[in-house]
Amino acid sequence: MKKSRDLHPTKALLLRTGVELAAEHGLHGYTVEVLLETSGISKGSLYHHFADFGDFVEAVQIEIFTKSVDEDVANIAIAFERAESPAAFRRFVSAVASSPFLPGRPESRLSRASMVGASIGREDYRRRLGEAQLRIRAQLSELIREAQQRGWVRPEVHPDTAAAFMLAYSFGIAIDEITGQPVDQTAWRDLRSEEHTSELQSHSDLVCRLLLEKK
Repeated sequence: MKKSRDLHPTKALLLRTGVELAAEHGLHGYTVEVLLETSGISKGSLYHHFADFGDFVEAVQIEIFTKSVDEDVANIAIAFERAESPAAFRRFVSAVASSPFLPGRPESRLSRASMVGASIGREDYRRRLGEAQLRIRAQLSELIREAQQRGWVRPEVHPDTAAAFMLAYSFGIAIDEITGQPVDQTAWRDLRSEEHTSELQSHSDLVCRLLLEKK
């Protein structure tokens, strides 16, 4: 999807308003009337740029998903640039694997999970989500490949597969957050810490071991 700055001003305004309304009321928690009142755009203009309200809501979700992915891609690139040694790269891998567990990320995770689930039977929507997600996998894969060239990642590791594994493994906490009664974060950190576990390793440590340590 094109960035909002490349869009017609009216369409860009509608999408920005939709993103704001989705953040406030949820992905499906606002009506076309609320959208038009908030944006100041007429119904005719809305349907000039979108086939119907459902098409608009879908475009907003793609916008949110794409923005989230773009932020992740940028953060991963910055973190990798700072990795100048095997130890620093290990911290980079751990940070990528751990980032979805940060307290400020649950709504982002659940929104992504909701969008992925909603893609069933909607091929164009699924394709557009897939294009966005593929960018972050490709970026991470390229960094893993570069790390292999530096001798920081085992040569037998397939970069694409490793990238997909890291992203899928770290995304999994969304399955607990959907309960509305997620596990205590302090207890979670304690369970992951070395002083509370022996053979049971933290998720980020497991990822590091699979990618970095020789068999």
